[in-house]
Amino acid sequence: MQNGISIYAGLDYDSEENLSLIETAAEMGFKRLFTSAQIPEAANAETFQEDLADILATASLNGFEIIIDVNAENFSQYDIDGITLRLDDGFSAEQVAEISRARKIMLNASTVTEDFLNDLLGLGANFDNITGLHNFYPHACTGLDSYFYDNQNHILRDFGIKVGAFVPSKDGKRRQPFGDGLPTLEDCRNFSTDLSARFLAALGTDFIIIGDGQPTREELQSLAAIQDDEVIFQAQLLSNDLTTAELLSHKFTRRPDVAKSVIRAAEGRRYLKELGGKIPPEKLPIQRSFGDVTVDNDNFGRYAGEVHIVQDILPADERVNIAAHILEEEIFLTGYIKPRQKFSFKFI
Repeated sequence: MQNGISIYAGLDYDSEENLSLIETAAEMGFKRLFTSAQIPEAANAETFQEDLADILATASLNGFEIIIDVNAENFSQYDIDGITLRLDDGFSAEQVAEISRARKIMLNASTVTEDFLNDLLGLGANFDNITGLHNFYPHACTGLDSYFYDNQNHILRDFGIKVGAFVPSKDGKRRQPFGDGLPTLEDCRNFSTDLSARFLAALGTDFIIIGDGQPTREELQSLAAIQDDEVIFQAQLLSNDLTTAELLSHKFTRRPDVAKSVIRAAEGRRYLKELGGKIPPEKLPIQRSFGDVTVDNDNFGRYAGEVHIVQDILPADERVNIAAHILEEEIFLTGYIKPRQKFSFKFI
């Protein structure tokens, strides 16, 4: 997953810190840098252009794909080799098709329509040069609804277009003048960068960019660790059994046949056989609840080692051990695991 950072010229971010952030992100494996040619808060036009030139030069030296948000009036200023133009609203289908035949572009994934994409198809646009990137939303309560977001992504993917989105920084320096974070999804506005990114990954987002311009090192590290289309749950390990702990350290896949009350992992029993261990039953089995991670014990015979995430209230069963529990604020992520999707646990 080629994730990214954002760097802004002409604002209250220190120029040296901006350039240092680019180098730090490059060392962590980030591949994309987003910036904007549309910053009405930039007080000094000359300083803005100088800062932007430094940002572009440093990003290029560090091997970033540079993405510049432009409008129909200023895009020609940045029609430069090595720069991907993120075309905001105001471009006609004819303009977009023409630009796409010459260079890489990103469409506004939050507002693009199926009719517009069909027009591009008819005009001979080069879809190999087209990616989608959602808006971020500085104004609190205006971020996208997750259902709408998912629907927009389906429209774009039907045309073979990959889609990216923004997560906010919570602990770093949020972009002014509002300081409310720069998320694509409103649900993510007050999430940590880590949880926001894991949520977008669960939704199948192709790449993720931190919208705010000065995230912390820890936030960068959390985004760098995100894998394609994998849901990572933070959880509390409840079992003292070493075999259970080792079993749950693996990456799992949700089975294609969706169960009503649990998320079934496809690999649990196989992993247990590979480990060559046993899962002893708990002495006092208790009722299973939403967010419990269970492992079938030796009393379940050939099902021993089967791993479930509980999505219901289920009775105690002497054949089933409650091995871990997903953090309460992350249980909602269980609703986004699709059939055949990967998931894993990070124990805290």
